[in-house]
This record gives sequence, C-alpha cells and structure tokens, in this order.
Amino acid sequence: MVRLGLELRAALAETLGAAAAMPSMISAAIAGRAGDNPDWLLATLGVLAASLIVGGFALAACERWLFARLLPARPPEATRAARISRLIARAVLMAIAVAAFYTAALAAAFLLASHHAAGRVTLLIGLQSFGILLLLRIVLTAVLSPGNAGIRMLDLDEASAVSLYRWLLATGAVAAVTVALHEWLDAMDLDPGGHRLLAILSVGVTCLMLSGVAVAHRGALGRLVAGPDADGDNGYRRMVQRLWLPLLLLYFAVAFVVSTGRLLLEREAAIGLVAAPVLAGLIWAAAYGALVLVIDRLLLPRLDSSSRQTRRSEDLARAEEAAGELPDREAVQAQAAAEAVEAEGRRSPYRNLLDHGATILSAVIALGYVLSRWGIDPRDKSSLVGNLFEIGVVIFLAYMSYRAVELTIDRQLHRERGQPGERSDEIEIGGPGQSRLSTLLPIFRHFLLITIVVIGGMIVLSHLGIDIAPLFAGAGVVGLAVGFGSQALIRDIFSGAFFLIDDAFRKGEYIDLGSVKGTVEKISIRSMQLRHHNGPLNTVPFGEIKHVKNFSRDWAVMKLAFRVTYETDVEKMRKLIKKFGESLMQHPDYGPKFLQPVKSQGVTALEDSAMIVRVKFMTRPGDQFVLRKVVYSGIRDLCEANGIHFAHREVTVRVAQDPADPRHFTDAEKQAIAGAVRPLLEQAPVKDPLVEAAESR
Repeated sequence: MVRLGLELRAALAETLGAAAAMPSMISAAIAGRAGDNPDWLLATLGVLAASLIVGGFALAACERWLFARLLPARPPEATRAARISRLIARAVLMAIAVAAFYTAALAAAFLLASHHAAGRVTLLIGLQSFGILLLLRIVLTAVLSPGNAGIRMLDLDEASAVSLYRWLLATGAVAAVTVALHEWLDAMDLDPGGHRLLAILSVGVTCLMLSGVAVAHRGALGRLVAGPDADGDNGYRRMVQRLWLPLLLLYFAVAFVVSTGRLLLEREAAIGLVAAPVLAGLIWAAAYGALVLVIDRLLLPRLDSSSRQTRRSEDLARAEEAAGELPDREAVQAQAAAEAVEAEGRRSPYRNLLDHGATILSAVIALGYVLSRWGIDPRDKSSLVGNLFEIGVVIFLAYMSYRAVELTIDRQLHRERGQPGERSDEIEIGGPGQSRLSTLLPIFRHFLLITIVVIGGMIVLSHLGIDIAPLFAGAGVVGLAVGFGSQALIRDIFSGAFFLIDDAFRKGEYIDLGSVKGTVEKISIRSMQLRHHNGPLNTVPFGEIKHVKNFSRDWAVMKLAFRVTYETDVEKMRKLIKKFGESLMQHPDYGPKFLQPVKSQGVTALEDSAMIVRVKFMTRPGDQFVLRKVVYSGIRDLCEANGIHFAHREVTVRVAQDPADPRHFTDAEKQAIAGAVRPLLEQAPVKDPLVEAAESR
C-alpha cells in the first residue's frame, strides 16, 4: 500500500509538471510533424471541416430519402412489437445513412487531402470521432425517440425525452472531442505526462456533465428507474426514487477517483468507468426491447383483432357468394374483437411474467457490462463474481419456474372453481363440491414448488462449493428415523393419498365420517378440515377415517310425508300430485333442478287420526332443500284447492272408572289426566340425520 501511494505521488507530480509544459509540448509536436508544410494543421482542419460538411449533406439526404420511401409516417403503433420493429427499422436506415456519410466524407477527404502523413492521421481521427458520435445518435434516437412519442418504449414525456437526448448527445460530443484530442496527441508522440493530464481532464469533464444531466432530469429519471407504480403506494419505489441519485453521484465520484488513479499508474480499464452507467442503461433498453420483441413475436404473439376481423370478413364474403346472404359485418367484427381481447386477457399473466423475466435478464446484461468496464469478468468461473453470476442464473431459472407453475395452477384452480357467487344461498348442505382437479391441484402445487425450491437450493449449494452428498445421506437417515418414530404420521399421509386417489371426497362436499360431519374446507398432506353446519371447524387426520358417507355426489332423493284425514281419496290425491310434479318440471326456474319429478308413494302408514302419504323427488345434491320448500307450499295449495284436509294429531283419552267406586272424576281431574298425555304428543319424531342437520341451520 505504501509503495502504491509513492507511485501515485510520483505520477501525479509528473503529470502536474507536464501541465505547465503542455503548450510548448503541443507546439513542439506540431512543428515536428510539419516537414515542408508548416501550415499542415490548418489545412487538415479545413479538409476535415469540408469532409464533415459533405458527409453531413449525404447523411441528411440519405435519411430523408430512406424515411420517405421505406418508413413513411404512420399513426401511433398499437402494440409493443410493432413499435420496437419500427425503432429497429429506423435504426437500420440511420446506420445506412451513416455509411453514406462515411462514403461521402472519405471521398471528399481523399480528393482534398494532401500526402502529408500527420495530416492524414489527423483527418482519420477526426472522422472516426464524428462517426462514433453518429452511432451514439442512432442509439439515443432508438431509446429515447425524441419527437416521436408514438413509438417510444420508455415511460418519458416528450419534453424530458428531447432534453435528455440533447444533453446526452452534447456530453458524447465533448467526450468524443477529448478522446480524439488524446489519440491525436498520442499519434504526435506527446510526452506521457501530457497524455495522462488530458485523459484525466476528459474523464473529469464527462463526469461533471453526466452528473449535471442526472441532477437536471432527476424527476423523469427517478420515475424511469423506479418503474411503473402498479401497486399504488409502494415503499420500494419510494426508496429507489430517494436513493438512486445520491448513489449515482457517488458512483461518478468513485469512478473519477479510480480512473484518475489508474491513468496515473497506466493501468488497464482506466477509460470508460464514468460513462459505464449511461452505456449500461442504453444496453439494458436495447436488450429489453429485443427480448420483448421475441416474447411478442415468437413466444406469445399478440392476437390482433384487426387480423381476425380481416379473416372473418373474407369468410363472410365467401359465404355470401355461396349462399347469397348478407351477414352483419359489424357484428362479426365486434365479435372478432371481443374474442381477441378475451384471448389476450388469458395470455396477459404469462406475458407479464415473461416481461418481468426480460427486465431481470436485461439488468443482468447491463450489470455484466459495468463489471467488465471495471476489469471484472463475470464469466470467469474461478472468481467469486463468476460463481455468483452462475448462482444468480440458477436462482433466476428457479424463480421463473416457480412463478410459472404457481401461475398456471392458480389460473386452472380459478377456472375449476368458477366465479364467486355461483353457489345459491338457498343450498343448505350437501351441495355440489369442487371438481376433483381443484381438490388435487393445491396439493400438487405445493409438491412442485417445494421440489423446485429444493433442487434450486441444492444447485446453489453445489456452486458455493458445499458437498451436497452428505445432505442426501443425512436426509435418508432422518427420513428413516421419522418413519420409525412417526408411524401415525406415515399412516395419515398414505391414507390420505389413497382417499384422494379413490376420489372419496372433494373440497366443498358435505361428508359424514361417523364421529364428525361437515363441509370439506381444506385438505393437507395428512389431514382435512370439516366445517360443521353449525359453525365448528373439525380437523380430522386421514388415518382415523374408517368410512366416508358423501352427501354431495351424483344425486339426492328427498322424501316428504303428509298427514291427511281418512276421508281423503288417495287415488285422486295421487293424480293431483302427478300433475303437480309435471307442472314443476315445466317451470323455467325449478324444472332444470329436478332429475326425477315429484311422485306420490301412496299411503305409507296408518295412525290413529291420520293417514301418512309420502312423496319423493330426485335432484342434484343441495337442490333438494330449495325444492322442498316449493313442494311443501305447492301441495298445501293443491290440497286446499281440491278439498283435501290435513289431519291434526288427535288422541282420545278414555278414563276408566270402577262402577263399584262411588266417587266420580270431576271435569278438572279429567283435564289433568288428559294433560299427562300431552308431552307424548308434542315429542318430535325421529328424522333423517341430513334433514335434521339442514333444519337446524
């Protein structure tokens, strides 16, 4: 460290000493190349100016002609792929125009330049520097699109885009001039101290100008760096907007100090550290645009409604010729547009995921460029950065796989479960559950996600130099110990697997396990949770299930009993119920719910004061409780309209008394004896468990 400090001090003293002698050194260098032409520098600068003017005219004329013929003005492009394609086409045409510039400028220089060697070197350095500036102009035009907001990809307003374009182009021009001057003085064999001084001045000026650009455009650049505010008040965005500018200015300061030190010590990677963030941003934009173009054109091509309308219009034209009919073209086009929007809506989550991946990948490419400018090769597997780069690739692939699996299964679950609100509020218990796929997919999702995380973690550990073989051996030993010590757990897991394979129950179904019953709310790897119709939530391990009674499968039969008087014409009532059942089958709301119509089962029992007549019907599980109300109400109205009377529960209490007993019961005593029978009359009859559960809700 002490030796390095001494070297820096000596190099700095030499450079500062060269500053005082710089004018004399430059004059000596120019005079040393004069030969027989003392005014060679002025003549060369004149030829350079003339060549640039000729090349500039060729550039402007070529661009105007190419844009007018091959890239005419259009309305703003609707899709990202179309905008990026237009930007690429524009950049290609501008590159062709730059080639025309070089052709014309070199031709003019060849005709006007003398045979002076130093003059030719000066001329070539000047043309080269101006060509680099023209290439920077192409890149800035493609990224910022000043004056053409219709194809701009970045989230910038027109004023910010134009201002950034001008300032960055001016900074590039200053940097190009200073670099050209540095190369020219090097070609003139200037003293090394003068080279270093000029390079340090170039780096310092570029650093100050880029810092000024960042400060002047901090609002627009802050929004651009933080990204779109999709989630409203986002703490991450606020933190990025607060920190990016101080960190960037700190980077410029550190880059200037490091570049100065490397220039003084004549080390590699001394030039370009200051401009690395700007160039990295341009590289990120170019890489992101290319990846978005691949996504929209190859992986997930957007479904354009206009192309669908065109195809449908062609089909309609052929149909008109064949059938002579005139379909409604506007309706067909509207339908095609709606189909395209719906299809694009199904693709948009995957497109957002790929866009997110493209953003990360582009940022990695830009970061790799910055590291390379600092002399760090991210592809070197022997270095820490190289290992971290490979670990980052593994984490990125695992993350994308994780999100793709999660997104696919969640979307499938959403389709399987249907939209919220489809289940009728009138369904009490035993309604249809979810599909088998929606029951199994959550478990399958957890298994896949855990597998991805474990495999990704193992690969990362192997890249960190950790031997993962003992981990597998340890996992085997732990698994064996768990197998012996947790037999109940293993029994629960295997029992649940076989229950799910047998499709014994699904989420949302009402089941009875003997000791507990309810609606299946959650299924895990070893247990499930049942919500009782009264509210309690029961957790049942699979290993404790002996049998399953499922009330939500296929169909359900509801049987209803009525008490009628003995004077009732049973055959007449049977016919009335049959007609009533047929009328319900034709009802627009209730008819589709019946699998079999309401039928009379005749007299099923005789009691002291009534005949018991029973009816039954078949429905989908859960609908029987909705239709039960309708059937009860309809039969009541039917009986009332046809003179059929329901029997009330009556019990005749005969009080026997010994004739030899002179005492007679009073009326009050007889009422008391009859009242003793009342609890037996009011006792509730035994009901079917499912009906009892439903009525208790």
